[in-house]
Amino acid sequence: MKVSKYLFATLTATAILAGCQEEETQDNIDETSEEATQESRETERSLSDIETDDEALSAVVEKAGEIESYQAVLDLEAVVDGGAPEMLEADVRFKDGDPPSLHLKSEGEDRTISKDGKTYYNNGTDWIDISDSVGAEQLYHVTYENAVLSFADIKDELESTEEDDQVIYTIDGESEEVFKTFETLFAVEFGAIDTSAIQNDVEIVVGKEDALIQSIDYDAEGEDAEGDYALSGDVEFTSFNDVGEIELPEAVK
Repeated sequence: MKVSKYLFATLTATAILAGCQEEETQDNIDETSEEATQESRETERSLSDIETDDEALSAVVEKAGEIESYQAVLDLEAVVDGGAPEMLEADVRFKDGDPPSLHLKSEGEDRTISKDGKTYYNNGTDWIDISDSVGAEQLYHVTYENAVLSFADIKDELESTEEDDQVIYTIDGESEEVFKTFETLFAVEFGAIDTSAIQNDVEIVVGKEDALIQSIDYDAEGEDAEGDYALSGDVEFTSFNDVGEIELPEAVK
Protein backbone atom coordinates (compact mmCIF):
# COMPACT_ATOMS: atom_id res chain seq x y z
CA MET A 1 0.00 0.00 0.00
CA LYS A 2 1.45 3.34 -1.02
CA VAL A 3 0.83 6.17 1.40
CA SER A 4 1.81 9.59 0.13
CA LYS A 5 1.66 11.23 3.53
CA TYR A 6 1.50 9.07 6.64
CA LEU A 7 3.11 10.43 9.76
CA PHE A 8 2.36 12.03 13.07
CA ALA A 9 1.87 15.75 12.63
CA THR A 10 4.02 15.84 15.75
CA LEU A 11 6.86 14.59 13.56
CA THR A 12 9.39 16.59 15.52
CA ALA A 13 8.46 14.82 18.74
CA THR A 14 8.54 11.47 16.97
CA ALA A 15 12.02 12.19 15.67
CA ILE A 16 13.14 13.21 19.13
CA LEU A 17 11.77 10.07 20.72
CA ALA A 18 13.45 7.96 18.05
CA GLY A 19 16.79 9.49 18.99
CA CYS A 20 17.63 10.76 15.52
CA GLN A 21 20.87 12.59 14.97
CA GLU A 22 20.87 16.39 14.96
CA GLU A 23 21.34 16.93 11.23
CA GLU A 24 18.63 14.50 10.17
CA THR A 25 16.16 15.73 12.76
CA GLN A 26 16.78 19.39 11.97
CA ASP A 27 16.13 18.69 8.29
CA ASN A 28 12.80 17.10 9.24
CA ILE A 29 11.93 20.05 11.44
CA ASP A 30 12.76 22.63 8.78
CA GLU A 31 10.83 20.71 6.14
CA THR A 32 7.63 20.22 8.13
CA SER A 33 7.33 23.00 10.69
CA GLU A 34 5.99 25.62 8.28
CA GLU A 35 3.33 23.22 6.97
CA ALA A 36 2.37 22.13 10.49
CA THR A 37 2.10 25.73 11.67
CA GLN A 38 -0.10 26.69 8.71
CA GLU A 39 -2.34 23.66 9.25
CA SER A 40 -2.66 24.50 12.94
CA ARG A 41 -3.76 28.04 12.12
CA GLU A 42 -6.29 26.85 9.57
CA THR A 43 -7.92 24.36 11.95
CA GLU A 44 -7.54 26.28 15.22
CA ARG A 45 -10.61 26.03 17.43
CA SER A 46 -11.40 26.98 21.00
CA LEU A 47 -13.81 25.96 23.74
CA SER A 48 -15.92 29.02 22.98
CA ASP A 49 -16.78 27.46 19.61
CA ILE A 50 -18.76 24.72 21.34
CA GLU A 51 -22.50 25.45 21.40
CA THR A 52 -24.67 22.87 23.12
CA ASP A 53 -27.79 22.32 25.21
CA ASP A 54 -26.37 19.05 26.56
CA GLU A 55 -25.92 19.51 30.31
CA ALA A 56 -23.16 16.89 30.64
CA LEU A 57 -21.16 18.37 27.77
CA SER A 58 -21.70 21.90 29.05
CA ALA A 59 -20.27 20.87 32.42
CA VAL A 60 -17.17 19.36 30.77
CA VAL A 61 -16.64 22.48 28.66
CA GLU A 62 -17.14 24.84 31.62
CA LYS A 63 -14.70 22.88 33.78
CA ALA A 64 -12.13 22.79 30.96
CA GLY A 65 -12.02 26.57 31.02
CA GLU A 66 -10.65 26.35 34.58
CA ILE A 67 -7.74 24.06 33.70
CA GLU A 68 -4.37 25.77 33.54
CA SER A 69 -2.05 22.76 33.81
CA TYR A 70 -2.10 18.98 33.77
CA GLN A 71 -0.11 15.84 33.12
CA ALA A 72 -0.88 13.50 30.22
CA VAL A 73 0.43 10.03 29.46
CA LEU A 74 0.07 9.27 25.77
CA ASP A 75 0.51 6.04 23.82
CA LEU A 76 -0.06 6.07 20.04
CA GLU A 77 0.44 3.41 17.41
CA ALA A 78 -0.52 3.34 13.75
CA VAL A 79 0.06 0.54 11.23
CA VAL A 80 -0.51 0.33 7.50
CA ASP A 81 -0.64 -2.91 5.52
CA GLY A 82 1.25 -4.96 8.11
CA GLY A 83 4.25 -2.66 7.98
CA ALA A 84 6.37 -1.44 10.86
CA PRO A 85 4.20 0.52 13.31
CA GLU A 86 4.61 4.25 13.80
CA MET A 87 4.68 4.76 17.57
CA LEU A 88 4.75 7.65 19.99
CA GLU A 89 4.94 7.20 23.75
CA ALA A 90 5.13 10.29 25.90
CA ASP A 91 4.68 11.52 29.46
CA VAL A 92 3.85 15.21 29.21
CA ARG A 93 3.49 18.04 31.69
CA PHE A 94 1.63 20.94 30.11
CA LYS A 95 0.98 24.46 31.38
CA ASP A 96 -1.34 26.73 29.44
CA GLY A 97 -0.17 30.19 28.53
CA ASP A 98 0.92 32.41 25.68
CA PRO A 99 3.05 30.61 24.73
CA PRO A 100 2.34 27.37 26.65
CA SER A 101 5.04 25.43 28.50
CA LEU A 102 5.77 21.78 27.79
CA HIS A 103 7.93 19.07 29.37
CA LEU A 104 7.92 15.80 27.41
CA LYS A 105 9.55 12.59 28.62
CA SER A 106 9.91 9.22 26.95
CA GLU A 107 11.26 6.02 28.48
CA GLY A 108 12.05 8.00 31.61
CA GLU A 109 14.27 10.50 29.81
CA ASP A 110 13.67 14.23 29.25
CA ARG A 111 13.23 14.66 25.50
CA THR A 112 11.62 18.03 24.85
CA ILE A 113 11.19 21.17 26.94
CA SER A 114 9.49 24.36 25.84
CA LYS A 115 9.08 27.50 27.95
CA ASP A 116 8.67 31.22 27.26
CA GLY A 117 8.90 30.59 23.52
CA LYS A 118 12.19 28.69 23.78
CA THR A 119 12.11 25.03 22.74
CA TYR A 120 14.86 22.43 23.13
CA TYR A 121 15.06 18.76 22.32
CA ASN A 122 17.49 16.14 23.53
CA ASN A 123 18.95 14.12 20.65
CA GLY A 124 20.60 11.70 23.05
CA THR A 125 23.82 13.68 23.26
CA ASP A 126 23.01 17.40 23.44
CA TRP A 127 20.10 19.75 23.98
CA ILE A 128 19.36 21.39 20.63
CA ASP A 129 17.61 24.75 20.30
CA ILE A 130 14.73 24.40 17.81
CA SER A 131 12.88 27.54 18.90
CA ASP A 132 12.98 29.13 15.44
CA SER A 133 11.49 26.04 13.81
CA VAL A 134 8.78 24.71 16.09
CA GLY A 135 6.95 25.47 19.32
CA ALA A 136 4.91 23.59 21.90
CA GLU A 137 1.76 23.82 19.77
CA GLN A 138 3.37 21.80 16.98
CA LEU A 139 5.19 19.40 19.30
CA TYR A 140 2.16 18.19 21.20
CA HIS A 141 -1.36 18.13 19.83
CA VAL A 142 -3.23 15.94 22.33
CA THR A 143 -3.89 18.79 24.73
CA TYR A 144 -6.76 18.70 27.20
CA GLU A 145 -8.59 21.41 25.28
CA ASN A 146 -8.32 19.41 22.05
CA ALA A 147 -9.56 16.33 23.89
CA VAL A 148 -12.65 18.26 25.03
CA LEU A 149 -13.23 19.55 21.50
CA SER A 150 -13.06 15.98 20.17
CA PHE A 151 -15.45 14.79 22.89
CA ALA A 152 -17.88 17.52 21.90
CA ASP A 153 -17.68 16.53 18.22
CA ILE A 154 -18.84 12.95 18.87
CA LYS A 155 -20.86 13.34 22.09
CA ASP A 156 -24.19 12.69 20.34
CA GLU A 157 -22.93 9.34 19.05
CA LEU A 158 -21.75 8.05 22.43
CA GLU A 159 -23.62 5.87 24.88
CA SER A 160 -23.09 6.53 28.58
CA THR A 161 -23.11 4.43 31.72
CA GLU A 162 -22.37 5.39 35.32
CA GLU A 163 -19.94 3.39 37.41
CA ASP A 164 -19.18 4.59 40.94
CA ASP A 165 -17.77 8.12 40.56
CA GLN A 166 -17.32 7.96 36.79
CA VAL A 167 -19.39 8.36 33.64
CA ILE A 168 -18.13 6.10 30.86
CA TYR A 169 -18.91 7.06 27.27
CA THR A 170 -18.53 4.41 24.58
CA ILE A 171 -19.10 3.66 20.93
CA ASP A 172 -18.31 0.44 19.10
CA GLY A 173 -19.05 0.42 15.41
CA GLU A 174 -18.43 1.80 11.97
CA SER A 175 -18.11 5.58 11.61
CA GLU A 176 -15.76 7.57 9.43
CA GLU A 177 -16.73 10.74 11.33
CA VAL A 178 -15.54 9.27 14.62
CA PHE A 179 -12.32 8.09 12.98
CA LYS A 180 -11.65 11.52 11.46
CA THR A 181 -12.17 13.08 14.89
CA PHE A 182 -9.46 10.94 16.46
CA GLU A 183 -7.21 11.15 13.42
CA THR A 184 -7.25 14.91 14.03
CA LEU A 185 -6.84 14.68 17.81
CA PHE A 186 -3.88 12.32 17.58
CA ALA A 187 -2.41 14.27 14.62
CA VAL A 188 -2.11 11.19 12.42
CA GLU A 189 -2.45 11.39 8.65
CA PHE A 190 -3.44 8.32 6.64
CA GLY A 191 -3.20 10.13 3.31
CA ALA A 192 -5.18 8.66 0.42
CA ILE A 193 -6.28 5.49 2.26
CA ASP A 194 -10.04 4.86 2.03
CA THR A 195 -11.31 5.09 5.62
CA SER A 196 -15.03 5.09 4.80
CA ALA A 197 -15.59 1.63 6.34
CA ILE A 198 -13.58 1.69 9.54
CA GLN A 199 -14.50 0.08 12.84
CA ASN A 200 -14.09 2.22 15.98
CA ASP A 201 -13.91 1.22 19.64
CA VAL A 202 -14.03 4.26 21.93
CA GLU A 203 -14.10 4.67 25.70
CA ILE A 204 -13.98 8.11 27.31
CA VAL A 205 -14.03 8.30 31.11
CA VAL A 206 -15.31 11.48 32.78
CA GLY A 207 -15.40 12.21 36.49
CA LYS A 208 -18.99 12.37 37.70
CA GLU A 209 -18.38 15.09 40.28
CA ASP A 210 -15.66 17.22 38.65
CA ALA A 211 -16.66 16.79 34.95
CA LEU A 212 -13.03 16.22 33.95
CA ILE A 213 -12.00 13.84 31.20
CA GLN A 214 -9.80 11.28 32.90
CA SER A 215 -8.88 9.04 29.99
CA ILE A 216 -9.50 8.26 26.35
CA ASP A 217 -9.00 4.78 24.90
CA TYR A 218 -9.37 4.52 21.14
CA ASP A 219 -8.85 1.65 18.71
CA ALA A 220 -9.73 1.53 15.04
CA GLU A 221 -9.08 -0.85 12.20
CA GLY A 222 -10.13 -1.00 8.60
CA GLU A 223 -9.32 -2.30 5.17
CA ASP A 224 -9.29 -0.74 1.74
CA ALA A 225 -8.54 -2.21 -1.68
CA GLU A 226 -4.82 -2.35 -0.98
CA GLY A 227 -4.58 -3.66 2.58
CA ASP A 228 -5.30 -3.27 6.28
CA TYR A 229 -4.66 -0.29 8.52
CA ALA A 230 -5.10 0.41 12.24
CA LEU A 231 -4.83 3.21 14.77
CA SER A 232 -4.61 2.93 18.55
CA GLY A 233 -4.45 5.89 20.90
CA ASP A 234 -4.65 6.01 24.68
CA VAL A 235 -4.27 9.10 26.82
CA GLU A 236 -4.68 9.60 30.56
CA PHE A 237 -5.03 13.07 32.10
CA THR A 238 -4.01 13.67 35.72
CA SER A 239 -2.63 16.36 38.06
CA PHE A 240 -5.10 19.02 36.95
CA ASN A 241 -3.88 22.47 38.06
CA ASP A 242 -1.17 20.75 40.07
CA VAL A 243 1.84 20.76 37.76
CA GLY A 244 5.04 22.19 39.15
CA GLU A 245 7.17 24.78 37.43
CA ILE A 246 8.60 23.73 34.07
CA GLU A 247 12.24 24.71 33.75
CA LEU A 248 14.57 24.77 30.79
CA PRO A 249 17.45 22.24 30.89
CA GLU A 250 20.40 23.28 33.06
CA ALA A 251 22.69 22.81 30.06
CA VAL A 252 21.06 25.72 28.20
CA LYS A 253 20.52 28.17 31.05
